[in-house]
Amino acid sequence: MTTNKMILESLSNELFIELFDVVDLFRSFCGLNTRFNSLLLIHFRDCRVDFRSIFKEDFNRFCRTYLPFIMNQTIYLRLSDNEDTPYQCAHFQSAGFTFGQFDNLRYLTLENVSSDSKIDQFFFSDLYHLRNSTHQKFINCRLHGISSDDFQGVIDQIWNLPKLTHCYFDFCFRSRSHFCIPTSVSTSLQYLTILGNWWYSNKFVDLLKKTPHLRTLPYH
Repeated sequence: MTTNKMILESLSNELFIELFDVVDLFRSFCGLNTRFNSLLLIHFRDCRVDFRSIFKEDFNRFCRTYLPFIMNQTIYLRLSDNEDTPYQCAHFQSAGFTFGQFDNLRYLTLENVSSDSKIDQFFFSDLYHLRNSTHQKFINCRLHGISSDDFQGVIDQIWNLPKLTHCYFDFCFRSRSHFCIPTSVSTSLQYLTILGNWWYSNKFVDLLKKTPHLRTLPYH
């Protein structure tokens, strides 16, 4: 144990940052000693926060004691409502966090989000604040409870982001096709993927007009 501790202590800060993401480092070393606390709060300049497969107790502790201090350093955020982390998005929201608080966020991934009673109508309401966002990904999001008007607002926020180049939509709605044509023209979006929707030809043309810099559009 002493030898392992000495080996651990001998690793450089740069190597720790390379080996661990910020959530794993927090779970493993937070409070261990002043060096690791300094590493967590000071040396991580570009934080990648990936909450997949985290225990709820660790998630709550991270959000309560650490996340408020690194929001401006967070460039990647991933929330997941899968079997291992049910209602994670609701817990994130109930802890008082909004996407608009992450000023330097570039990558946002939401996985298995469900628009049930545990997520209120304001969950997607401040995507427009993510002015530095370049990549957004929505994976298997079940928006059965969201109205077409509310979803129109989500799409318009995304199309108005000035730096967004990549967007991946995998939404499931109560009706067969629910994807809304944006009302604004995107000045940056180049790579767009839309799954699970069908299009009338005029809607497809309208989408292209609203996304004039588009390079690829695979959809199924």
